[in-house]
Amino acid sequence: MFYTSMRWLSKIILCFIFRIEVIGMKNFPKTGPVIVAANHISNYDPVILFSIFNRKIHFLAKKKLFERRMTNWLFQKLHAIPVDRQSGIVIRPVRRSLKVIENGEVFGIFPEGKRCKNGESVKPKKGVAFLGLKTGAPVLPVAIIFLNTKKWIRKPVKVVIGPMMYLNELKSSDYTVLAEAVMNRSRELKEMYMQVDH
Repeated sequence: MFYTSMRWLSKIILCFIFRIEVIGMKNFPKTGPVIVAANHISNYDPVILFSIFNRKIHFLAKKKLFERRMTNWLFQKLHAIPVDRQSGIVIRPVRRSLKVIENGEVFGIFPEGKRCKNGESVKPKKGVAFLGLKTGAPVLPVAIIFLNTKKWIRKPVKVVIGPMMYLNELKSSDYTVLAEAVMNRSRELKEMYMQVDH
């Protein structure tokens, strides 16, 4: 109930900030496990994904966000999984992530591992490939596109959801190669739909 209420509140708030167009929602499965893999441009990215999907989505979040009692309670309610990026100890969050997927739920990940602005391109982290191969769950590539505009409010944003990918069908066990394949699919979606507006 709380999660659903927060999702609707996020939708309302985002309506005042952005004009969001979702393309390819039919590719998002109504049931079963799925790993949503999106590019990362803005702090708004997880909120946008949280608001558009009508299933609970579990994200990794910085451990720092859980340090205060109120934010700890909030992020726990939103099914976020704390991860300590500084220590490099990821056993616990990885186990929790695997459990989410194995339970047939939705797991959200940003393979780039950080926000990439102004066309910056980074080598994706291997996590998306590890989770995809380990669980056999489909990976859903997503491109979040903030279109260039002079508008101050209701800036146009496109969220493009591509067809699902099954990493065990790509004939590779190299996590780096598979993570690149996922990220490239997201980039292809971005390029395809950015061209429409030029």
